[in-house]
Amino acid sequence: MSKHTKHQSPAAERSVLVCVTGQRDCDRLIRAGKTFADEKNLPMQVLCVLPVAAAGKALCNELEYLRSTARDHQADMNIYFSDNAAETAAEVARAHHAVIIFTGMAAEPINGFIDCLRRALPRIPIAMVDKQGLIYRMDPQEMTRNRRASPA
Repeated sequence: MSKHTKHQSPAAERSVLVCVTGQRDCDRLIRAGKTFADEKNLPMQVLCVLPVAAAGKALCNELEYLRSTARDHQADMNIYFSDNAAETAAEVARAHHAVIIFTGMAAEPINGFIDCLRRALPRIPIAMVDKQGLIYRMDPQEMTRNRRASPA
């Protein structure tokens, strides 16, 4: 008899989710996600959510480069067209049982993607990778501990 029942999720079902845009330099996110996935012995999924208006636009070279980079790092890359990128990313994260989400860092919160993602998935850590490859991690447990430790 199997150790896992149908209601338990074996580690093989969990994954690392990397959210990229149509920019070539998002390859750093894939590399960072792969390093984490290898450390935790988890599969990695790469997701690109583009606005509906971008469908059919000339992003082919950048997207093919990112898809090739994902493939080189043993990951599938899925592309969705949606005007609500955070909601779509949250749905994909749930479907793939993401244990962490890697994203880039906006210079300023232009569209609030990370804030929306955090609200939709409050228990999943988010790792933001800057242009130099430094990783800034938002860990829900640490944030909860910090809130409790600070005076009222």
